[in-house]
Formats: sequence, structure tokens, C-alpha cells
Amino acid sequence: MLRISPIRVLVGVLVGLYLSLHPTAAGAAKLILALGDDSYIPSNAVQGAEVKKELGEYELVEFAVVILSNVSYGGLPAALQGGLSEYLGRGGSLLITGGPNAYGSGGYRAIADILPFEIRAEQDWRAAPFKPVIPLQPGHPILEGVAFQTVGTFNDLNPRGGAVEIARYAGGGVGRGGAGPVGGAVYQSPMIAERRVGQGTVVGVAFDLGQEARSGWADGSRFVRNLLTYLVALSPLEPKPREKEEKERGGDERRK
Repeated sequence: MLRISPIRVLVGVLVGLYLSLHPTAAGAAKLILALGDDSYIPSNAVQGAEVKKELGEYELVEFAVVILSNVSYGGLPAALQGGLSEYLGRGGSLLITGGPNAYGSGGYRAIADILPFEIRAEQDWRAAPFKPVIPLQPGHPILEGVAFQTVGTFNDLNPRGGAVEIARYAGGGVGRGGAGPVGGAVYQSPMIAERRVGQGTVVGVAFDLGQEARSGWADGSRFVRNLLTYLVALSPLEPKPREKEEKERGGDERRK
């Protein structure tokens, strides 16, 4: 099991704290693009960052964070389908959450090379006995002050070599062949994992975050805020200064 770098943890904590204390200094222009189920994401999820529900006038590389929340890959805008590699290569942060329209069940094999999990089956959304989510990286910034409730539905995925597994479903199962364990080997399903892709960061959550947040999970909102604050802090991407450019262009015209 890989462990997250202490330096990376410290950077996430310090920058996240800075953003929370100085929202206008470092994050006023930061943008978060939330696609799919955005019902659990407050508009002020991160101080100094604004949540958008569509690309609109912006290019993908102007968003600090992109959230794919229980949305099928085929339902994503073409600009996003074709631009994720460049986006991550330039340092963007990507959050993918689970659900019946995510991972294998959502056609995510098309971007299997960037996922922090390995897809085990084409239809991987399943019900299981309700059991706890076990933190594996208790010092990770996204887990600060968070206690998980039991989960009983999730995308049944494999751990991925090279990714940091942050939390895991307490139950297990028997390998069924394919890319996962075989010959009766016991596996445990990863619930949260993180991976660096290019200069960017991808965090995967294997349960339906919206469903869990609405189910009465006491620390659900805290977890969402921790997660987005962490991802915003890691991303250098921000929108182009349109207003400044327009003012400067207008001034140049008046001087002619």
C-alpha cells in the first residue's frame, strides 16, 4: 500500500489554510466545474472559488477543479472528453465520484489510463452488506475531522498500482477473474484513491457522494469541503483575466 508523501500533505494543509483565511488573495478567480449530480456541492464550497455547472465561455484549462459526479462518460461535453489529458498535463485537479453512471457502469474504460482505480467489470455498480469505510491514510487533508458512515452500494473496483489508496470498504469478496484477483483470492474494494497524472491530480471516490451526503452522513459536508479545498489548492489553473484585457484594449483604442 502506497502512502501519501508528507510534503504533499503539508502543502495541501498550508495552502488550504491560506485559502480559507485569505479568500480574495489567492483564490478569488478560481473556478470549479461540477458536471452530473451537483446537488451536494454548496456554491461556497471553497472560499475564493466559484462553482460552475457548465463550461460556458470558459476553456477547460481555466478550471482549477473538474468534478465528474455520477455522470456517464458519453454524456460529457466533447471539449472535456477530448481535453482531459491536456487539462491534467497542465496541473488541473479532477474528482470522479461513484454511482450507477460512473466508472465501468458509466463507460469510463475510455479514460482508464487516468483513473486512480482499475475497472473490474463493465457493470460495476453493486449493492453489498453495509459495512464501514476504513481510512488508510489518516493524516490525509481530505480526512481531517471526518468520520465515515457505513456504505452498502458502490462501484466495485480494483486498487491501482501507483495510486495512493486513501480509504477502503471493510468487506471483501472472492476474485472473479479478468483484471482482478483470480482463483478464489480475496480482494477488498478501494473506496477513495489519489493519483498523479501529468502535473495534475485525480481523486476517485467509489461511492455515490451525492447519495451519501443526502443520507444523513454527519460529516458529509465537511468531507466535500476538505476534498475540494485540497484539490483547488493543488491546481495552478485559473481563468483568463478577461475584464482586465477588455479595459486595456479599450484604453488603447481611446489613445489612438
